Amino acid sequence: MERPDYTFIKKIGQLTDDGIIVYDLRERKFIYTNENFLNIFEMDPDAVLNDSKLVMKFILAEDLDYLASRFNELIETGHVNTTEFRLQFPDKAVKHLLCDVLMLDEGNVITAFVKDITMAKRHEDYLVKYTAQKDTLLDMLTHNLSGPLLLSKDIISSIQKGYNENNMADISKLIGIMQENTQQCIDIVNDFLIQEHTESAGTYVKKTRFDVIEKISVTLDKLKTMNRDKIFILNSGLKNLNINSDPVKFFQIIHNLLSNSIKYTRANGTIMIDVLEDGPHYIICIKDDGIGIPENVKPLLFKGRVAGMAGVKGEKSSGLGLSMAKKLVDLMGGKIWFESNIDKGSTFCVQLPKE
Repeated sequence: MERPDYTFIKKIGQLTDDGIIVYDLRERKFIYTNENFLNIFEMDPDAVLNDSKLVMKFILAEDLDYLASRFNELIETGHVNTTEFRLQFPDKAVKHLLCDVLMLDEGNVITAFVKDITMAKRHEDYLVKYTAQKDTLLDMLTHNLSGPLLLSKDIISSIQKGYNENNMADISKLIGIMQENTQQCIDIVNDFLIQEHTESAGTYVKKTRFDVIEKISVTLDKLKTMNRDKIFILNSGLKNLNINSDPVKFFQIIHNLLSNSIKYTRANGTIMIDVLEDGPHYIICIKDDGIGIPENVKPLLFKGRVAGMAGVKGEKSSGLGLSMAKKLVDLMGGKIWFESNIDKGSTFCVQLPKE
């Protein structure tokens, strides 16, 4: 039987920066690879054409089941897009690849277009770490700036009452200006926090493949340095959990829930994070032994701007954090729920899809 002519694919292979391969399912071998594909997989052209299994050698083991499921989808639909997987070469950093695949020649031939997105992934990881640092700074501003400013406001109010009684008009006017400026500082901090959460909840979900366990560990490392009076425990029977989702929004959800637990957990208290799989979903539960949530507050937690409870150190709350977390969870197609008892602590759980 005469083999179809794939000259047009070869011409694309010479022009594009992507790696391109053509694989014959009947003969179980590659019939074409461009130079970029060989460079990505760091292979000799003759070796690849003679032994197609060589390309599997450096694919990370935890990605093989995922690739198998994508292959089954390819057989059913004739095409799959944005499939991410990783390569690990000896003594080298992991490579991240993105692949689009088409079935040709009545389902007998596979053509794959492969991109090396390693640098893009590193940039994404940097953005997540940057966001973690930024949110840590915001927490620091909230805890370390809002408290003193509120205290100053109260003191100024008390002094102002005393001077007014003694008819010291000029000093009273000056103190009034100080009071106004103090309130402006508090409003700036609160408005900044509200804007950060609101903007994120209104954006679309940008999916990419990442390791849930790794992202939680990065978040914990940042929070531990700022909260040395708390005990953090990450529990999971999983060494890794690679999913397709939005890593920045995932971080914001987890960071928000952890920050909440920190705020309402006393010194030397414990905050435990459990991660488990549930079929096509995964579940993260954050449990603390803090002060718990009053019954009258529970129905309002996810309702938007309600009066927030003060933290164990007197930290004020805008009441927006959990409502924003729920919006992000909803945006990502997940569910969020909680259980809480006064003086026994709270547990917040998030279920999100893997894909």
